[in-house]
Amino acid sequence: MRTRISRGLAAALAVSALSLTAACGGGAKDDAKKDGADKPAAGATTSAAPTSEAPATPLTAAQMKAGLLELKDLPSGWKASKAEDDDTVYKADKPECAPIADLMSGKLDGGTEGGEAGFSMGNNDSEIDEATATFPGTGAADFTKKIGTALESCTGFTTEVEGSQWKITLTKLTAPQGVEEAHAFVAAIEVAPGMKIEPNVFVARQGTGVLRFLHLADAATAKKDFPTLSKLATDKFAKAAQG
Repeated sequence: MRTRISRGLAAALAVSALSLTAACGGGAKDDAKKDGADKPAAGATTSAAPTSEAPATPLTAAQMKAGLLELKDLPSGWKASKAEDDDTVYKADKPECAPIADLMSGKLDGGTEGGEAGFSMGNNDSEIDEATATFPGTGAADFTKKIGTALESCTGFTTEVEGSQWKITLTKLTAPQGVEEAHAFVAAIEVAPGMKIEPNVFVARQGTGVLRFLHLADAATAKKDFPTLSKLATDKFAKAAQG
């Protein structure tokens, strides 16, 4: 699995820099975002409790591929984009945040990758990246349970990327429904004072399969579009995983 965090970083920072130059008050704007209506209702991060026993049969390659969105599944205006390698490994400075850092990294340990898909709108103003994987035994349930536990205790962490210290602040979101388990959050990544990107991320489990989904856009667009996009993604993934 790979994410577009690094790929979208340069464009996002360019927009951020222009905004800061024009407004000369980026800090107040960020505070407004934190205090705004994008905060979810308490305790709304999981769509369902994990099943007591996860199915032992891994998903097939065909199921994992079928669980990815296609252009025809999305609203008008989107276009398919080529996935680019991103092998960044995020290491959290707090042990309770390690599962979140793992989720945001290029590869998920213990899972067999099943494919990835990417889409963009406009001049990469809004981007989607998703990937599927399957785990042996109870691996998928164990993995998503760790994410849920981490989101209860981890509100943020610092990681080093290519020699730079990135501060990542986490805010839980309402997870999409329709799968056995799901967790969603905003990862506000500050790469320099006053400059940040805020991808919305969710992880969903159905059986032994896991879907990771990332939506990168400006805060207003992300808040408006993420619920619809995440529901489209989980519905397709759940249907494919159930066979």
